[in-house]
Amino acid sequence: MSELYTAREVAAEILGERQQDTRLMDRVRGYLGNYVPDSRLELPSNIAYLARYVPRATVEDRLFADQAREDGLIPYWASYVDDRFTTRNPEKVATVRPSIDWSNGQKTRSWVVEPDKRVGGVGRLETVYGYSATDFQSAIREVVFKNSGDDELVDNVFDLGTWYKQQAIRSGYIEGNLAPFYYTASMALATMFGVLYEDFDGGPNAASGDLKQFMDTVVYPAFNKVEKDLGIKPLIVQLPYREGMEKTDLSFLDIEQSNRFKTLGSRALLPDMMVL
Repeated sequence: MSELYTAREVAAEILGERQQDTRLMDRVRGYLGNYVPDSRLELPSNIAYLARYVPRATVEDRLFADQAREDGLIPYWASYVDDRFTTRNPEKVATVRPSIDWSNGQKTRSWVVEPDKRVGGVGRLETVYGYSATDFQSAIREVVFKNSGDDELVDNVFDLGTWYKQQAIRSGYIEGNLAPFYYTASMALATMFGVLYEDFDGGPNAASGDLKQFMDTVVYPAFNKVEKDLGIKPLIVQLPYREGMEKTDLSFLDIEQSNRFKTLGSRALLPDMMVL
């Protein structure tokens, strides 16, 4: 198997060269059933994307955005809001139990979804504020990115849920876990339509056996198959995981704004969006 990762210094150049090869473009499109998940991925594009269940504005999200732009790419977030919530997945838990840094060094990590409501797609879960986990995180993104002057990033989001299911069905899916059936298509998407930023060697699942099993049974087989079938490897730039990447920094909010957030939720801050 080839090296899983592509050096960040050359990823944008390789992507651009591939997108100029019309025969290769047609081959990859055909491999995906001529179905691209979002119109913004239509070629040519210089997109980098981070695939998470619900787009957020954590330390990881901001690091990804900065690194992608440094690499000459436009950062986007690929979501999967309908994937079933489970407490076994740290990322899903962090979506509805966010780790937040406030002003004066205060830190919280509180559930925003009641126990009896933690059933269904992680992005669809109803929060204690009366709106979905996706809307809760979207408002945080809006506040954080506008505060940092990155307004243009707020709406750089596309959902892959419907695309995943259709690709899985094309691969023989009937019931059960979708991932083994759609992951080959997911890897193929990263050969031509954008550069995937990910760390398959670290993260909150690395300490358990879950990540290794997923890598061995899903990721590596899909990567190898795409490289063999298409003759090119997926473009994956490593976004190294480090402790604290799951946190959201809201220390720029004043006390009144922080209290309003804690009482009414993130959407209560939207009228106040400004550079603070």
